Amino acid sequence: MSVTYSDKLIPGYRGAVETWECDQMKHMNVQFYSSKASISFSHLLNALGLSPARIREDRKALRYRDLRIQYKAEMLGGELMYGLSGVRAAGPDGIKAFTHLFKAADDTLSSISEFNLRYEDLDTSEEHPIPLDVLEKAKSLADEHENLFCPAPMKSLILPSTPLEHMFETSRSAVNVWECDQFSNMETRYIISRFSDAASHIVSSVGITRAVQRERNLGSAALDYYVEFNKPIRMADAIILKSGLLDRKPKNFVFGHHMINCDTGDILNSTTVLGCYFDMTARKSVPLPQEYVDVPEENLLRNQM
Repeated sequence: MSVTYSDKLIPGYRGAVETWECDQMKHMNVQFYSSKASISFSHLLNALGLSPARIREDRKALRYRDLRIQYKAEMLGGELMYGLSGVRAAGPDGIKAFTHLFKAADDTLSSISEFNLRYEDLDTSEEHPIPLDVLEKAKSLADEHENLFCPAPMKSLILPSTPLEHMFETSRSAVNVWECDQFSNMETRYIISRFSDAASHIVSSVGITRAVQRERNLGSAALDYYVEFNKPIRMADAIILKSGLLDRKPKNFVFGHHMINCDTGDILNSTTVLGCYFDMTARKSVPLPQEYVDVPEENLLRNQM
């Protein structure tokens, strides 16, 4: 693929995949995609007139209302990559924008982040009207970017932000200082990292242990994420993740996650993840293991929706 540059695309990231950013599947872990996309997102905010100095003074900025992430090509240790951001549409109700991460060697699209943004107070999370100058700048950058990939709707049911049976605890932690921005809000990278950790517990619950994966030479990979942000996640919050098997397909699993504030019981975000298994040597997807087929139908979260 050859990326067509325009003055409506904002360069936001250029770097490499570090060894410590790769997981046991030998590719860059999802949380580090989010880390690099967040860097690019900061450059997009600056291009819209929301400089770091202005954000610090006003204590308001554009934040995710929802976030869609697709992973299109593996990034391995040492590979070079770059990121571009842009605006697809802008109006008083919000801004629709994106960040794409590419392999620098051949311009292969590796990951996309598509998101709807709202303007909010970074201390209270109260939503405010987008400043006129920011909105006008967003409108001047708005473009359908037909030459760049735009994802179709997610090929899965979307987990609602309501409690469901057969969800179980897959993570329990507190939000650490180093996981937050300067306004004490949890960074996206660390939110995604909780989902990554939780996946191992869901996999284990259906009988696919690490030993089984090694024996069958199986790896697993997330292909598609959708996150809805309902409440702020702040420094020192005690949080738990409850997860479950939402659905299954011939070659895909679908997980659902609720991140919950332990003190209030609020569902902070709800997340749907579609993924697959692959042969670790061939790096090609394989049919969904039988263990998933054997999960009783009534235990699937889809049956409560």
